[in-house]
Amino acid sequence: MTMVRRNKSVKINPIIVISGPTAQGWSARENMRYALNRSIWTALLSVSLIAITTAQWNRPNPVTSVEQQSDGVLFTMRSGALKLQVCTDRIVRVLYTPDSSLANRPDYVVVRKQWPKTGWTMQSVGDTVTLVLPRLRVLVTRSDGVITFSDSSGAKLFADHSRLMLPVEVNGERTWRAEMFSNLWGSSEAFYGLGGHQSGVWNYRGGSIDISHDNTNISIPMFLSSYGYGILWNNTSRSRFNNRFLNALYLSSEVADAIDYYFIYGPDFDAVVSGYRALTGDVPMFGKWAYGFWQCKNRYSSQEELLAVSRKYRELHIPLDNIVQDWFWWNTMGEPVFDAARYPNPKAMIAELHRNNFHLMISFWPFFRPGSKTYEEMDKRGFFVDKTKVAGFHPAGQALYDAFNPLAQKYYWNLLDTALFQIGVDAWWLDTTEPETEGRETNILVTNNVALGSGARYVNLYPLMATTAVYEGQRGKTDRKRVFILSRSAFAGSQRTATAVWSGDVNSDWVFFKRQVPSGLNYSLSGLPYWTTDIGGFLLGDPDDPAYRELFIRWFQFGTFNPIFRVHGTRKNNQNELWSYGTQAQEILTRFDRLRYRLLPYVYSLAWMTTSKGYTPMRALAMDFRTDVQAANIGDQFMFGPAFLVNPVTEYSARSKQIYLPRTKWYDFWTGRSVHGGQLINADAPLDRLPLFVRAGSIVPMGPEVQWASEKPADPIELRIYRGADGDFVLYEDEGDSYDYEKGIYSTISLHWNESKQELTIGDRNGSFPGMLESRTFSIVLVSLHHGAGIETTIKPNNVVRYSGKKITVSP
Repeated sequence: MTMVRRNKSVKINPIIVISGPTAQGWSARENMRYALNRSIWTALLSVSLIAITTAQWNRPNPVTSVEQQSDGVLFTMRSGALKLQVCTDRIVRVLYTPDSSLANRPDYVVVRKQWPKTGWTMQSVGDTVTLVLPRLRVLVTRSDGVITFSDSSGAKLFADHSRLMLPVEVNGERTWRAEMFSNLWGSSEAFYGLGGHQSGVWNYRGGSIDISHDNTNISIPMFLSSYGYGILWNNTSRSRFNNRFLNALYLSSEVADAIDYYFIYGPDFDAVVSGYRALTGDVPMFGKWAYGFWQCKNRYSSQEELLAVSRKYRELHIPLDNIVQDWFWWNTMGEPVFDAARYPNPKAMIAELHRNNFHLMISFWPFFRPGSKTYEEMDKRGFFVDKTKVAGFHPAGQALYDAFNPLAQKYYWNLLDTALFQIGVDAWWLDTTEPETEGRETNILVTNNVALGSGARYVNLYPLMATTAVYEGQRGKTDRKRVFILSRSAFAGSQRTATAVWSGDVNSDWVFFKRQVPSGLNYSLSGLPYWTTDIGGFLLGDPDDPAYRELFIRWFQFGTFNPIFRVHGTRKNNQNELWSYGTQAQEILTRFDRLRYRLLPYVYSLAWMTTSKGYTPMRALAMDFRTDVQAANIGDQFMFGPAFLVNPVTEYSARSKQIYLPRTKWYDFWTGRSVHGGQLINADAPLDRLPLFVRAGSIVPMGPEVQWASEKPADPIELRIYRGADGDFVLYEDEGDSYDYEKGIYSTISLHWNESKQELTIGDRNGSFPGMLESRTFSIVLVSLHHGAGIETTIKPNNVVRYSGKKITVSP
């Protein structure tokens, strides 16, 4: 790798970096003139801000009275009522209604209703009322109702300058359009989150996002600021984040009874995400098998084909846990009956898969086609929202089921349970959960009624209701098998329904591959941790084309470090297995597959951190290096857990990549060479690897070679120590596929590296579970140049210790 001299830049703020005069070759005099003009402009701006902090076209809405309550402060306004509710020392709810009523309304997103008592005080001085929390200050100006959030030192974070409720009629319902305005003059913050979108944008400052669902666009009404806060906009209708004018932010919704949002302070992004999950629900663990490799294509057409593929994976010793049956395995869409001509014995098919240690995921849609008894009964019982009017790809009369109807939800789950779960299906692929509305921009829910009322009011909630039906159905059936749902869309709260998403039907080209990186990072920052993509793109790759083979390899390398590791897509020759891409590609793909499986002790421990501590496994650099300007502006590199810096190669024929190493010490995973951060480097990127670095202070547990996740216990474990800083890691283990972990049936082992003493402490084992190893071997490797590098097991570790659950300290 080659060091690159960093370009100088003028940083006009701590986050948004604008390439400056020196980088453009300006003279010293021009630089001086630029700086002077900018200083004058800034001074003028600061004066003018006083005049533009309010919305001049709206009538002022001052406070008329203030009432301190046990959980916050109620402000009576000239028009409407405003409640600031203190939830925790980091979370404050803002609720404004156009009338004086703050009556409780149904809330399908925020599940936390009661909060422990938090110490806070109210101060009323002159024109201001301030809520003083241990970490926050929330100031309300009586004369205009402006709400200003500051940290405990008084540094401004965010201001809600006005709230506007306009009476409208939507889908026959008399309601309100909600809009909140924030003046951003003088702010230098960046914005992240809002779900996963396909514009290729990483930082949404200066941009606009429609908070509504489409194929490839998953909308979550949650954004984070580089200033260290997040806002959950609690509305389920079509909404919008509008910062097209850099200095004004509008959050709006088409249907509302109130303006309702939660301000969540970190300042670390992990704390913000944890706050979001405290509001909307924690993340259940998937079965250990789900963190392995998923084989899928569009589509396996018969029982014979699917079983032949599974057998060949075992014959070639290519690690695989999961195989997927995509759509049209049925006779009629919506009726879960296999086509007997192509699937003569589904129960026997699944039994063979299980004997060979595979899990089966099967596709099922929210659409029902006419011509079945299921369709007739659901239609008779009023379980449909609407039907197609004319024939196209889908027949006339195809209906969308009403996932808002509790009876329809139970009926839907009963279909899956009776026909599929009871014969052994392991996971659910809930496709088109936006729901898909082909040939029209407006989602059909917007112009129809659902069980809860106007579909326009609840349109964004559909994917959450669809996955809730299946999650609660399976949880009610058994606690012996963990739920896994793959959905094409999601909403705030979907993480609590054991739902992973994929980025939709993206194209099989370099443009869309590159866009998946910021899409996945923003989705993860929205608070939902499990994201994946169609490795190779959905449409339309040619495995016989050398150029496409390169794309598939690069996409696969990226996917190895996704939370869910899955190939899928439509291919010209209908082949999408790892051996479909030629001998060279197969070798490279298999190596990365093996790496994923060697890392399963690490990956599964990250899953536990995600469930127990609100962690995020796929991490934008802004999560771990928020105050590093260069890192916070990068959307094509990311951390996979606390250790790995992943740098996808997204350009055709590239054999090196310029990457930024944040300010710490790093190790090249492939060579063990150490390098200091805070600089750009040209990293080698031959086709058989992507630039992959490990942070100093990391402890990475690597298991033995396995063909599937539960093939054998993780023994011995190679503990790779990347020296240069103190480090900690908690190794988590359980039996792998039940909900016993919710009862405390699991074990953890704390690992600590002391840099100054050059000592590794393996702590007492806490907890136990059936099948746990009472004694095991740890091979300790101090990574250095060509030692402890790459995928293969280190032949000569620095030390080998037997561990029986009691604390030991080792000086390797």
